[in-house]
Amino acid sequence: MAQVSIGQVENLEDLVSGLKSVREALDAACREQIAVAVQKCAEVCAEVLNSTVMLQNAVQHEQNAEQNVNRTRQVFEETQASFSSAQFSLSSCLAQSYDDDERCLDCSGEYSDVAEAEAMVEHVQSLLEQARAGLDVSIAKRICMEQRVDLAKQAQGLANRALEQVQQECNAHVATIEQAIALGVTRLNSAQRALDAYLSINPSSAQFYAWLKWDPAKGGRPVTPDIVRDRLNLSSEQRRFLQAYLYDRNPAYRRQVDKYRNQWATAKGDTERNIVARKARIHLSGEFGEQMVRHALAPLGGQIETQGRTFVGDNGRYTKTDLLVTNLRVQVILGRGDGMGAPVGGSMAFEVKCGKAEYLYSQKDHMTFQAEGHKEANAQCTLCSRDIHDLPEEKQKRLRDALREAGSPMVGMLPRKNEIDQSCLDFIRQSESAWS
Repeated sequence: MAQVSIGQVENLEDLVSGLKSVREALDAACREQIAVAVQKCAEVCAEVLNSTVMLQNAVQHEQNAEQNVNRTRQVFEETQASFSSAQFSLSSCLAQSYDDDERCLDCSGEYSDVAEAEAMVEHVQSLLEQARAGLDVSIAKRICMEQRVDLAKQAQGLANRALEQVQQECNAHVATIEQAIALGVTRLNSAQRALDAYLSINPSSAQFYAWLKWDPAKGGRPVTPDIVRDRLNLSSEQRRFLQAYLYDRNPAYRRQVDKYRNQWATAKGDTERNIVARKARIHLSGEFGEQMVRHALAPLGGQIETQGRTFVGDNGRYTKTDLLVTNLRVQVILGRGDGMGAPVGGSMAFEVKCGKAEYLYSQKDHMTFQAEGHKEANAQCTLCSRDIHDLPEEKQKRLRDALREAGSPMVGMLPRKNEIDQSCLDFIRQSESAWS
């Protein structure tokens, strides 16, 4: 059976989890968009009803105005008839200049009737003009209301189509995500079965898998220094598994390895390969040591932070804490003395140093400064490679005393620097296809 990658199975788990998060976000976004579209439809529908009522009022107003024009025109025609009659009477009176007694006839009454009738005609004519003007306004208003109803109905159609489109697009997107999730779950289940089968016949891989999935809360007992030491004391084979795991799971680590693999493959002669090996010992080994600590101790807490900054003093200087484990699931005892134990729910801060004995000693001042960033944690220490035991007793005491006084005692639990270097170089020299 070919080797099954634990990291790639976890990548599938992350993919499925990510797709489910996308679906939840999409569901929320769709609900929001549909709610907006429904609200717009309701607003436009209300506008159609309102505009229809306003049009009906405008039509009624126009009809009333038209009736008013007709009534006023009828009155105008009547007053014109009265005016004509008064004029006729006056003409008849004036035609008879003298009465039977040869006296001039008095037509003042007829003059008065004509003047009154003429004034009435002018008044009614003014009323008729006002009525006609009112009718023109009513007609214009009715036309505007008709246009408003038409626009409102057009808007209603657009809003309904927009709602349908949003619903269709959301359904299509959700269906696509659901298909991707179903496919991802199928592939994940298949990969998990293949992994389980592989682990069942490969004890070394099963041991590494158990190391990754360690549950320190089982049993309810504190985690002691021996347990921490065992977690960090990976065999060369287990370190090889961790290298492959990091390559699959950590894009930055993968890029580093690929860079050195490419440089190794294109190196001309031993001199250039030695240069590549030296770069890897300086840069990749330190990263691998930190990752070893991270994955060894991550199960202890609910949250892991790497390279967190802590400002020291008022001059803008800061330290970077290599590893901060918070919300501890169990009580942890790192050793004897103050600051070497943390309760459930507490935190631990670590500086990680991998190097030969003299290198570790040369970093005394730097590690002392870094310890300033650990003081907020319940427990803190500086984890280093076992090379510290190679220091002369006097130097080792000075280094340990300095870090203990700084509040971050040094604990030599990591594999030796040569072992870590060899693990990184072996992985660089291996073909990438061996781990794909």
